[in-house]
Amino acid sequence: MSQSQDRTALIVLGMHCSGASALAEVLGHLGAALPKGPIGLTEMNAGGFFEADRITDLNERLLQQAERSWWDPRPVPLTWFSSSEAAALLDEAVATLEADYGNASLFVMKDPRICRLLPFWRTALGRFGAQALVVHMHSRALDVAASLTHWADHETDYGLVLWALHVLDAEKGSRDMRRSFTCYEALIDDWRSVAQGLARDLDITWPQETDQEKAAIDHFLSGDLQHLKAASAEDRTEPPLPPVVAELQDMLGSWVGGADPARDSDRLDQFRMALEISVPLFHPLAIRTIDLVGEINSMTGCIQAMQTEYAQLAEQLREAQANLADAAQEHKRCEEESVDLLQRLASMDRRLHVALIQLRHLTKQREREIKERLRLAIALDDPAAMADRLDVLTNRVERMKEEVSTAIAARDQARKEAQEALEWGRRREAELLGSTSWRVTSPLRALSRASLRLRP
Repeated sequence: MSQSQDRTALIVLGMHCSGASALAEVLGHLGAALPKGPIGLTEMNAGGFFEADRITDLNERLLQQAERSWWDPRPVPLTWFSSSEAAALLDEAVATLEADYGNASLFVMKDPRICRLLPFWRTALGRFGAQALVVHMHSRALDVAASLTHWADHETDYGLVLWALHVLDAEKGSRDMRRSFTCYEALIDDWRSVAQGLARDLDITWPQETDQEKAAIDHFLSGDLQHLKAASAEDRTEPPLPPVVAELQDMLGSWVGGADPARDSDRLDQFRMALEISVPLFHPLAIRTIDLVGEINSMTGCIQAMQTEYAQLAEQLREAQANLADAAQEHKRCEEESVDLLQRLASMDRRLHVALIQLRHLTKQREREIKERLRLAIALDDPAAMADRLDVLTNRVERMKEEVSTAIAARDQARKEAQEALEWGRRREAELLGSTSWRVTSPLRALSRASLRLRP
């Protein structure tokens, strides 16, 4: 890789939730290349982060090797930056810069973790052939702490400590570099003045400061970002800041206004020394607090899962109760139908009994009539008298036989229908008792019966 440093890296140094993403977007519109693999949109930052996935992942590994994290209040030991572990990752850092920025002559690097890892990236950028210029971006300490509370469950005081440490690390690591200071409020109020100030302080010219790009920046900084600024300014009845944080915030404000940071160097070094001395006292407590938050979040997840499962079981219970009600209604209908069929069967039995009595009566009557006619025919010696009205009587008897046969068939059919209805009811009852919903809801029915018994 060339060492001529014919490229320029604008390193935006700012704590999480400090408006560094908004500044990176503005610099991108002015012609500075943004990374090719940026972090996607999230609920935490709907406008985009404008930091590279690859660089962020590498920074996480760097902090892990240094036995730190972005939320660790302990400073990264300076000796680690010259260690073999750090040196082993420099080639990967150069390859990452090549992948994200290629041959861009002016590009933006932005990741809050760089505040704590600036010595490493200065070395990597030198190997990459780029000079490093620094833009310090900050927002009100309490606004940052509130965002950390919302997104990471950090206590406000702990968020203020992290804000101060990121600012101190970034300032200390860039003292011998060309740099400029700005803030989120200034960017929202008048981004053009901020862009002019950065160009002046860093001695650069924006490649594409066109009317079209200016309009795009105006659109980007309007709407939600303006609302966020207004919301943070609505209520200033806040608790007072710790003295160190308040003084450090005042210093940053004066630097944005043009004051020389060098005049505050001794005071900043005192702050750093005081924090380095005090951090070992509260760091274990902070770790336990973070672990406790993790446990709370885990328990909250378990509770939510249980609530979801309870809702599912309740829905299954409602479905089972609905099925049971339908089955009970169907069973009642079958019972009513069986009763009706039994009543019809009894009616058919009565009609059949009456028809059989009538048939026996007619048969006896016919027998008596035939005998009477036979005696009359013999007495009169007249065969025709035997046949007189016999056909009428025969037809009547045949009709009665047909009616009896029809009644017997109707009775058999009614019995068959009654038997089928009873069999269907038994099958439905067996299916209900053997169904999964009946077995699943058995404990719930038992619980329901127990609760009814316990009611006063």
